[in-house]
Amino acid sequence: MTPQRFLDRCADRLRLQRGSRSRRAWLWWLAGALASLGLLLIPTAVLARVGGGSSYSGGGGHGSGGGGGGAIIGIVRLLFWLTVEYPAVGVPVDIVVVGFVVYRFARSGKKGSEAYSSTPTESATGVIVLPLGAVRSQNPAREFAQLRKFDPNFSEIVFTDFCYALYGKAHDARGHGAATLDQFSPYLSEAARKSLLQRNPAGLQEVKGVIVGALLVESVSGLDKPVVNISLLFESNYTEVVNTDGKVAEMTYYVRERWQLERKRDVLSPPPAQATALHCPKCGAPLQKDTVGACAFCGAKIESGEFQWYVRGIGLLGREAKGPLLTADVPEVGTELPSVVQPGFRDIRAAFEKNNPTFSWGDFQARARLIFDELQAAWSTLNWERARPHETDNLFQMHQYWIAAYRRQHLRNVLDQPRITAMQPVKLQEDAFYHAITLRIGAQGYDYTISDDGKIVNGSKTRLRTWSEYWTFVRSRQGKVGPAKADLNCPNCGAPLKVNNAGVCEFCGGKITSGEFDWVLSRIEQDESYAG
Repeated sequence: MTPQRFLDRCADRLRLQRGSRSRRAWLWWLAGALASLGLLLIPTAVLARVGGGSSYSGGGGHGSGGGGGGAIIGIVRLLFWLTVEYPAVGVPVDIVVVGFVVYRFARSGKKGSEAYSSTPTESATGVIVLPLGAVRSQNPAREFAQLRKFDPNFSEIVFTDFCYALYGKAHDARGHGAATLDQFSPYLSEAARKSLLQRNPAGLQEVKGVIVGALLVESVSGLDKPVVNISLLFESNYTEVVNTDGKVAEMTYYVRERWQLERKRDVLSPPPAQATALHCPKCGAPLQKDTVGACAFCGAKIESGEFQWYVRGIGLLGREAKGPLLTADVPEVGTELPSVVQPGFRDIRAAFEKNNPTFSWGDFQARARLIFDELQAAWSTLNWERARPHETDNLFQMHQYWIAAYRRQHLRNVLDQPRITAMQPVKLQEDAFYHAITLRIGAQGYDYTISDDGKIVNGSKTRLRTWSEYWTFVRSRQGKVGPAKADLNCPNCGAPLKVNNAGVCEFCGGKITSGEFDWVLSRIEQDESYAG
């Protein structure tokens, strides 16, 4: 049924024979408003360039490039059906929906004077900055800051590393059976382990290639109670190796999971080297259990977050064999939005500069530009090893996810002639172990995806694309960090920059990607999702 026939039928059933043209026009206007609402409510995908894009789940998760239009039509049809069949319900709902759309557009109009601009200005410190926009609330940064009042050692960076590591170890362990997975009982409840094992098909031999594509802190609660709860959303892929009657087959899955973690609020977090999910949370000995399921060294049987973060439950939100959508080409979202600036940023920045007299914004900007250029080149050539020295282990893993997805689909996303057009520092953080600086980076370039035979499947070689993203860089507070460097030499020994897959310099053995010696990239977030 065409949209016109659909609207005509609605008009007939509402018995709007007189003035049908004006009534029909009103219905078309309402349909447009509802479509606008759908666009506001449904996340959209951008090209999966270095910093962002399409859903990891290939159409079923957030940012699905192919699912938005169908959902919008579904919303429109549902509301029209309510209006026709149950006008007492449908008409009030329509009024609320239209009012919401008008309100959102009115707010956008009021913010026009504060909108992000890609026109850079130069500050007295030599740093390219962008016009400041409205300050937005921080979440979950606010909750994490509150948690640090009880646990001064809490570090979001260390916590994230721990979650990435535990996720990978848990899936790897389930591939070897219940006995192996039980070794992680100090971190995984019986219910969580059972949830993982229920996925195992008959004949499972191995779970390999576990790559986390995204980790989102969904909620933090319980800060006013003895136990803190954190809900995490994972998007990942892994490959299951199954032996069926002597025939070995592999299947790669793209999954979305929710993990519920808990821990005593007042527990002091371990330093980065000990937060690996490989040791007993109480005594620090290697994970090894006795016959009753307790630690073989200290005798503790851990069944809660008494000493470290403990996974109380795991829920599978979606799993499919289809890879991520890599050919969606939709407009950028949020490039003109105001910058999200940390409350009190000016004072925080002044204090940081006072406490770090050797820090130079000019040197930091040059290093950020070097990392930007190296990542774009590595991405466009699918040679992600080139980017290895410049980003943390977790971000490297996320990007490997995308590189592998492109290779499997015989595609390559190219960023031709990319360049930074503006930089704006928007956030400074420090915890017991790390400093972190977030920049809003404006950039432009020719963004397109090509197949193995050189055919352009989306994007354009001639249409310049402009975007902005929030890039967070980290460095250790306890390492040998000196002034930021913008060269391709090891920041520790000065040899040509060459690291192995673990991020360790092949000449001096220094862990370059830990931020111990210089700033490294820790996170890239899109305009429409960054909350401060």
